[in-house]
Amino acid sequence: MKLQQFNSLFRIPTYRLFLVCMLLQGMAISISAPFLAVYFTTRLEVSIATFGLFTAVTLMAGVLFSSWIARRSDQPGARKKILVSAMICNALAFAGYLWIHDFTLLFIYMTILTALGSPAMPQLFAAAREAVNSATDVDHAVANSTLRSAFSLGFITGPLLGTLLIAYIGYIGIFSSTCFIFLINAFLFFFLLKKAPEPSSIRASSGSIHMKLHQDARIYMPFLITTLLYMAHWMNNLNASLFIIHHLGGGTREVGWISSLCAGLEIPIMLGLGLLASKYPNRSLMLWGSLMGAAYYVIVLFSTELWHLLAGQLLLAFFVAVISAIGISYMQDLLPSMPGYASTLYSNASTLGRLFGSLVGGWTAGVWGYRNSYWVCLLLVLISSGMLVVTQQLSKEKRQTLSL
Repeated sequence: MKLQQFNSLFRIPTYRLFLVCMLLQGMAISISAPFLAVYFTTRLEVSIATFGLFTAVTLMAGVLFSSWIARRSDQPGARKKILVSAMICNALAFAGYLWIHDFTLLFIYMTILTALGSPAMPQLFAAAREAVNSATDVDHAVANSTLRSAFSLGFITGPLLGTLLIAYIGYIGIFSSTCFIFLINAFLFFFLLKKAPEPSSIRASSGSIHMKLHQDARIYMPFLITTLLYMAHWMNNLNASLFIIHHLGGGTREVGWISSLCAGLEIPIMLGLGLLASKYPNRSLMLWGSLMGAAYYVIVLFSTELWHLLAGQLLLAFFVAVISAIGISYMQDLLPSMPGYASTLYSNASTLGRLFGSLVGGWTAGVWGYRNSYWVCLLLVLISSGMLVVTQQLSKEKRQTLSL
């Protein structure tokens, strides 16, 4: 049965296309990501605080533009145009690093181009959702988990490729390669992506829902939950390496081992979660993931040896896999007729979580220390767990009311 579910994915038209493009997307994003802070502080000679401002502004610009596009992405024939345009804009954005060497000009250029390219990821998931909708024997969570695993694989291999490129070619190598990969995706979508069938009932209803989403607890509660979970996750991402070095006596080698272990565990867990999602509600899996995250943060708070963190990577990998793979399905299932809008809500929630997590993580670590910052992480996942329980109860009460 399990093998049959995965085999069914590859019988879906264009699903292989989505897997390849998601793998390339992960590589494109991660090739240069580890080196950007170094590039800005050494080549452009700006402070790390200025780089943080650059990151925050470009992220917020992406959230605003992708939200605007999301309201139009579920119209007939719009998704392919948005995907191709976004991939080209991402390629042009990274091309800016090759010829703009003034920080102010680069700031303006990147804010505009990265915002225009921001719909790429959510629209890719939305296009895949539409393709899966055409198949009756495929679970959406299995499809999303497999796609997210392909992205994770690309995200793992990207930094390795980036390390080789920067060693032998320099920054020109990583920025040119990133541009090239985005252009490959644009080429693949332009020539191979077919228009998905859109029933007239969906087209008729989708436009009237948009303006009321902010008033619906079924939508904004999951949005807040996703934001809080990503905020906790990103606080850990920001502080884990320094916590290992300053409190557990580790070095950069140990930081690499622990990070690689978590990343390596995420892929099989994501695939397993896709199968579990065919038996259990996505909300329940999100709750399990939150509790696993809470258990991990408790381990960190009371850890005294490196092996404590090594053992905790299984819990962390489960937590990250849930919010990455199940989170998107959780949001899409709330708005099945609007995959573009739902995927963008998830993408924006994760982006805001990363942004706030970076800001709060840096502040709490500076004021209270690296270890004590994990109390905030624990509080965030416990609040999210409580909200998941509340939304589950609200859903049960609504079903009971409708049955009367």
